[in-house]
Amino acid sequence: MTIGTGFHLKNYKSFGPTGVELKNIKSINVIVGRNNIGKSALLHALDFLCKDGDDHLNIAKSIEVTQLLDESSLKQVFHPSTSRGELGGNHWDDHGVKFVGASFTWKQISDRSIEFIHTNADASETELQHISKIHPTSALRSLKHIKLDADRDIAPENIDEGMTLSSAGVGATRIVHKYLQHVGFDRTLIQGTLLTALNQIFSPDIVFNEITTRFHSSTNQWEIFLGEANKGPIALSASGSGLKTVILTLLNLLIRPDFERTPVDLYVFSLEELENNLHPALQRNLFVYLEEFALNNKCHIFLTTHSNVAIDIFGSSEHSQILHVVRGEDGVVGNAYTGDAVGHGVLDDLGVRASDLLQANGLIWVEGPSDRVYLKKWIDLWSDGKLSEGRHYQFVFYGGSVLANIDASPPSTEMREAITAFKINRNFAFVCDSDRKNSSSSIKPRVAKLIKEIADSRAMIWVTRCKEIENYIPKEAFEGVHGKTKLAHIGEFEAIQDYLRANKISKAKEYTNKHTKAFAYAERMTRNNLSFRPELEEQLTELVKKICAWNS
Repeated sequence: MTIGTGFHLKNYKSFGPTGVELKNIKSINVIVGRNNIGKSALLHALDFLCKDGDDHLNIAKSIEVTQLLDESSLKQVFHPSTSRGELGGNHWDDHGVKFVGASFTWKQISDRSIEFIHTNADASETELQHISKIHPTSALRSLKHIKLDADRDIAPENIDEGMTLSSAGVGATRIVHKYLQHVGFDRTLIQGTLLTALNQIFSPDIVFNEITTRFHSSTNQWEIFLGEANKGPIALSASGSGLKTVILTLLNLLIRPDFERTPVDLYVFSLEELENNLHPALQRNLFVYLEEFALNNKCHIFLTTHSNVAIDIFGSSEHSQILHVVRGEDGVVGNAYTGDAVGHGVLDDLGVRASDLLQANGLIWVEGPSDRVYLKKWIDLWSDGKLSEGRHYQFVFYGGSVLANIDASPPSTEMREAITAFKINRNFAFVCDSDRKNSSSSIKPRVAKLIKEIADSRAMIWVTRCKEIENYIPKEAFEGVHGKTKLAHIGEFEAIQDYLRANKISKAKEYTNKHTKAFAYAERMTRNNLSFRPELEEQLTELVKKICAWNS
């Protein structure tokens, strides 16, 4: 759920005149950047903009709010019952109504006054004077902003009448204890709802069957204990800080709305550096859980992070946006991450190295970019859209040195190096063109040896029956892209450029722009028109099964 209200923070702390602008607020909003760059300043802006926000940090003058003008706000200044005067005509029918949906940017000066900045509407000077008199209320003002600090902990606590949870985690033990032990609290929220979510995130590595509190007589304090099958209750103080982070996150999402008696869709949660002391696999589980929670409950979440896993999870999600905070010419600025132009800068700031391939759920090795386009489309079709690149698997191109190793004449050393490269992550699929010229041709000896050497139930090697990937393009794709009709299917071992020339689609001698053409052809592929190659059904069913196993 996207909130149409945006804000522009500038001339505040390290932010200069350019500053950082969020045009809207999505379900998940990820802020990445180096340490001490200004990520927390954006959360200060949310503090002020949301419910009960006071200008403790003197930030109001640095925030410009942009939202769409609606009928009720416009009728404050364009009265339907007023005609003539300086405006002329009916003030609403002839003037105000045409500004419904226009953007309105303003700055709050005090509790009772705002400063009009501009509107994108085409308005006369007199109309602008009326618009500037509108006193808008930010859509964020109805929301409650809750923060979880990067420096947090869950410690044993005394039990008193308090029922608060601080941004550092103070109060967590007290809340869990009261829900479990005190009449008037719903204990199933802890033993059922929270425990189920905890297991969803930690599964399959750990399965908790109990959460309780126990009393330390030496300190007169209570502590949270977690139980696992075949193990006694283990004190939370004996567990890692990663587990505490997840519990604090879930207490905010699942329990806080109950004891504060506030619907969860009226919250904006800001969670700082959740990845601290969490294995990448757990990070993925947690980030996926957060996105599903935000969508299902129509709330909004901000994440500050240094984790490249967050880029994998949220970089391609339509429900998320990634804001890259960097140092610019006039101070710190923010750029929206699109996955292309600024993507490399984001990854550089996160310190991503080649070793991060080890953290991917699974790798699919393909010869080049066009092969990736086709494989991605086929995985989407055979998984009914449930598996996505970046979240469930990663593509790796082996064209170049690794391919040379496979084709090189001295087999021993190079082959060992190739096999080692593919085993960088034990969850992998290797897709290779057979390059066969006819049905009796054999596959390349180096590839045959590779298939024999790599025997792992979690791996998959697919050497195409056809000459190459392009031989799986259905005639319907060629017809749709090139405006042809009644084409025959491309032959199993026919070179694609020979096919294009034979059908008077191209006169070129070589097949070029493979990557660009792949997008156009892939867009017109369906499981039905791909059925002319029965091999795809077999191989893609197996590949989807492997990817699901990698993510289980």
